[in-house]
Amino acid sequence: MSHEARAGTAKSLQFQRGGNFAAGPPGRELLTADQCRWLAQAADRYPGTRREGPHRARALVYLCLNHYLWGWHGEADVLRPGQITAMRLSGRYQEQHRTTWDVPQKNAASDATRLQPVHHDAVRAIDEYLPHRATKRDDNGRLFTTVNGRPLEPQSLIRILRTVAATHPDLEELAPKLSADAVTHSPAAQPTT
Repeated sequence: MSHEARAGTAKSLQFQRGGNFAAGPPGRELLTADQCRWLAQAADRYPGTRREGPHRARALVYLCLNHYLWGWHGEADVLRPGQITAMRLSGRYQEQHRTTWDVPQKNAASDATRLQPVHHDAVRAIDEYLPHRATKRDDNGRLFTTVNGRPLEPQSLIRILRTVAATHPDLEELAPKLSADAVTHSPAAQPTT
C-alpha cells in the first residue's frame, strides 16, 4: 500500500478526524522554515484593516507558529486552529518564566483540556492584543473575538492568515491557498549545532 491516504483507509479516516502526519494534511502543502519566518515577519509588519488594528492578527499568527518559535515540532507542540480560537482568557498560567495555556484537547470530550506551553513571543503578541479585544455585554471569556465582540471562528483564522501572508512578497502567491493546518504542521527551524 502506498503512503498516500486513500478513501476509507485508516490513514484517511484519521485525517478526517484531525490526525497529524509528517506529510501534513492531504492536498495541503506545508510551509518551509523560511516561509514560517516570512509569515512571522508579515505579522510583525501587518498594518491591520480599516476596522481593526494589527494586534489580533499578529497574536493569531504567532500562535499558529508556536511550534516554529520553540524550534521543535511534535504533536504536543501544535496548536490547531480550533484550539486557538477556543482559548479562554482564564486559561493562562504563569509558572516562573514559562507561560502555559489551558487548551481544548483535539478529538476529545468537549471539557477535556491540556496545558500547552506558549512561546514568549506569542505571549507578548497576546498581551499587545488584549487592550484592543472587543467585548459584548454577555462576554463569554474567549480570548479571540471579532470586531463586534463575538467569539472568533476557525474559518476567520484562515482568512486572517491568508490576508497577513498576502502582504509579504515571498508569500503572496501562496497566500490564497494557505491553510491554518498547513501552517501549524509545518516543520520548525532546525537548531544549529
